[in-house]
Parts: sequence; structure tokens; C-alpha cells
Amino acid sequence: MTRFIKWLLFAFLLIVPFSAEAQVINAKSCSNTDVQNALNSVAIDGSTVVVPAGSCTWTSAVTYNQSFSTTIQGQSTVTWTCPIPPVVCTFTGTDSTAISLNTGNAALTVHTAAGKYFRMTGLTITSPSTGTAAYGTMNFNGGSTAFRIDHCHFNDQVNGDRWMGIDQVQGVIDHNFFDSSNSSNIFFMQPTNRGAGQFGNEVWAQPDNFGTSKFLFVENNVFQNGTFVYDDAFGGTLVFRFNTVGQTSRVQTHGTGSGPSRGGRAAEIYGNTFYFSANPNGNINGSTFFALVDLEAGTGLVWGNTVVGFKTLVREDVVRTNNATYPQNATPTGFGFCSSSPINGVPGPSAWDGNQSGQNGYPCLDNVGRGQGDPLTGGLPNLINSTTGTIAWPHQVLSPYYVWNNVFPSIPNLSTFYWQNFDSVTVENRDYYLQLPNINESATFNGTAGIGQGTLASKPSTCTAGPGGNTPGVGWWATDQGNWNTSGSGSQGQLFVCTATNTWSPYYTPYTYPHPLAIGSGTSGAPAPPKNLAASVQ
Repeated sequence: MTRFIKWLLFAFLLIVPFSAEAQVINAKSCSNTDVQNALNSVAIDGSTVVVPAGSCTWTSAVTYNQSFSTTIQGQSTVTWTCPIPPVVCTFTGTDSTAISLNTGNAALTVHTAAGKYFRMTGLTITSPSTGTAAYGTMNFNGGSTAFRIDHCHFNDQVNGDRWMGIDQVQGVIDHNFFDSSNSSNIFFMQPTNRGAGQFGNEVWAQPDNFGTSKFLFVENNVFQNGTFVYDDAFGGTLVFRFNTVGQTSRVQTHGTGSGPSRGGRAAEIYGNTFYFSANPNGNINGSTFFALVDLEAGTGLVWGNTVVGFKTLVREDVVRTNNATYPQNATPTGFGFCSSSPINGVPGPSAWDGNQSGQNGYPCLDNVGRGQGDPLTGGLPNLINSTTGTIAWPHQVLSPYYVWNNVFPSIPNLSTFYWQNFDSVTVENRDYYLQLPNINESATFNGTAGIGQGTLASKPSTCTAGPGGNTPGVGWWATDQGNWNTSGSGSQGQLFVCTATNTWSPYYTPYTYPHPLAIGSGTSGAPAPPKNLAASVQ
């Protein structure tokens, strides 16, 4: 028995990293040189690099190749107030550790490590009011599944293109204030899963993983005055929840076919407030924006949001069906157009697509409403379906987009759309399902089309599955199921879908909220200081 207990203790020590004394490193200042030197000194798991109060301009890049679990901690506090409706929020925190980035591209790059946590907190980061704009101002990548950025203030003052490039890491971005003070921002962030081939192929061969931790979570932040909050691309997977998004900002899932890369893979968008302008019937110039979600690929769930000032909730456009957005090259140098006939001199159909009879190319590669498929390997012009060894449709499963329970008021004197298609290949009640009734459809839910909601017991006994009778079909949001919201009480909702004729199956329960990495952080202020640390000064 004694030997067994000793073996268990030894196994525990192998599994759980332990150090008698973690490490705190006090950077001499917030300058790029001193922060770089402090990061270079990290030598043990649980290290905290403390960046002191001050104002600094970084003129050269900082790079951290992570080997140990690390926290970068500044002294800024992040609080805000938002009017009702929350169109323009006011930052009320203290920018104690203020870093202005004037390095051109990639002022900060962190290569995270699998099995290690990385956290950045309590910093104020801005672009200078004059100088070189940055594409990918801050880049985070690697294998960490315990990644966190929290309680930071990001302010874009010059024409930028992408604040944050975030590749493959899993974790949470929470309680930050993102602002583009002169409305010059293009993307606040770009979540990707580029993989070994750098194109996003690997994640397109994986399941959707809805309701799991296998996403980048963005929750409880403020975004305003930017162009796009995010551009989900290169197989990106994202959960965007309980954020406040103020004027001029919206979201995008990038499509396959704008180059050698794949489109965004999967997204969950729920519990957010989106107000495009102070005038709920238009933007600051008196006109509305065309769409909140610009959707070009993959699958997703959009539910429980409040959306004001947009003509369309979801605008769908598989961009390879026409030449309006991007030109396409014929195989093998490109994906070609998803069409049964030539477009702009490029032959059709493309071998990358399903090309069902009479469907004009459908299903297109990474079509809206498609998910896991055969793995593709290599890159154009050497890209192949590794199951067939040739250029071939990857047999992607039907994984419909579901949109329900959103507050989306109509706009006087304008046509308003809950969902709007800009191609002929994506079809309602096959590739996507909408709540019934909605702003464009007066029908009530009876189990034959769309999505209904109520208690689990009140759902119809009959239901219609997808094509073939054994693919996901109509949905039912059971309001008395799914205890996932640990910050509230009681059941919070669970999505059931019809997987065969008259057969309801559990499909989606949202992942634990708040995210486990953010539990206990509160909604404002600086993070608690680390404890039991051994100090060293750089």
C-alpha cells in the first residue's frame, strides 16, 4: 500500500508542474530593450515579467520564443462606461504602462509553447499618431492551449491593417478595451489556424468542435471605431461572446479563394451587443452599414445577439462563384471558380468542388454550411487531396449554419434582411437554418423548416433532417437545458437538431462561461499580483 501511494505521488509530480519558488523579473523600464532583456531572462515555469509604469516608444521589435509558462504584467488598469445603447464607450482606466509602437511590422511576436501558459495583462498599447502603420502589430502563435490577453487597452491612432495576428493558440482574450480613435483600423484581430503548410488545411480535416475549448475565445471586451473586429481566415476557429461592439465595427469570416489559403473554419457568435451608430436607423453619416456578419466560408452559430444599425444580419457570399471579389486561376495554380461553366476565361467546373448535377458547382470547396473533409496537403500548385492523391473534392460533410434568437429590428424605409445570399449555391434549410419567425419570414416553427425554441418538452415530435435523411436539419433551442453559464443560475440553453426523420439529437451546448482561464478576474481593474515569487531585477 505504501509503495502504491508513493507511485501515485510520483505520477502526480510528473503530471503537475511544480516549483518551490517561481520567478518575477522586473524590467528596468517599459522600453523594448528592457522588456526584451527581461523576457530573455525567463528560466522557470510560472515566471512573471513585470513591466513598470511609464511611457515608452518601441522602435524595434520584441520577440519571445517561449519555453516556460510566462506572464507579462503591466500596471495599467482597464475600466470603462458604456451608455445605453452602448454606441460609444468611454475608457475610464489608467494608462500607467503606456507603450507606443513605431516599428513598422510586428512590434511584438510571441511563439507560445505547447503545454505552457502565456498571459499578457495590464498594458496600454497604441500606435503613434504619426509614423509607420503596422500590419500584424502584435503576433501570437504556437501550441499553447492556455493563452490569455486580458485587462489591456489597445488604441489604434494611425492607418493600420491588423492589430493582432493570432495563430493556432487556444485560450481567451477578455476584459480589454479596443479603440481606433480616428476610425482608421481595418482588423482588430485575425484568428487563424495556418498549420504546417501555412494555409489552414489541417483544421479543415478536423471536426467542428462546437461547444468545446478548442477555439480562441474573445469575451467581455469593448471594440469600437474600427472597421472589422476580426477577420476569421486560414482555417480560423473563434468564439466571440458577450462583447460590446460600438460604432463602425463589424465582423468577417474570410473565404477560400483569395489566394492559396483556406477560409475561416468555424465561429460561434453569441450574447454580444452590436450598435453601428448613435442613430439606430443609420450610421454617423446617416446611412446604415450593409451587414454585421460578412460570411464567405465554413460553418457557425449566431445567436442571442442584439444588433442595431445594420441592413443585414448575415450576408453570405461564396466568393469563388463569381469574379466580383477576387480573380481565380485555373487548377493547379489556383482553385478555379465554383461554376459549371467558364468565368472570365477560366474553365469550369473545378475539380476542387463537388459539382452535383444541376447545382452550378455546389458544393463548393469550403462552402458556407460545410465542415470536415478529406485532408489536403501541400500548397498550390502542388496541393492535393491526400485521400485520393489527386486534385479532388474533399467530401466535406454538411454542417449547416444556424442563426436564432437575435434581436434585430427593422430599419424604417429600408429593406432589412435576417440573411442575404450573394450566390446561387447556398440554400436555406440545407446549408443554413434560421429562426422562425424572423424579420423576413412570418411562418411559425412546426418542425419542417428553420429553428424553433422553447422548453425541451415543447418541441414538435416530428422533424425534418437534412438531405438524405441522415444529415443535420431543423433546430430547436431548448431554453431549459444546458447548465453552462457558471456566472448565472439555472439552465442556459442547448441546441437540438433533427439528425434523421423525427429524431432529435443534442447538437450544441455552449462552452463554460466565463472561460476557465478568466474565472475570478472580475470585469475591471488590474489583475491580482502574483504570489510566492522570487524576484530578480534586469
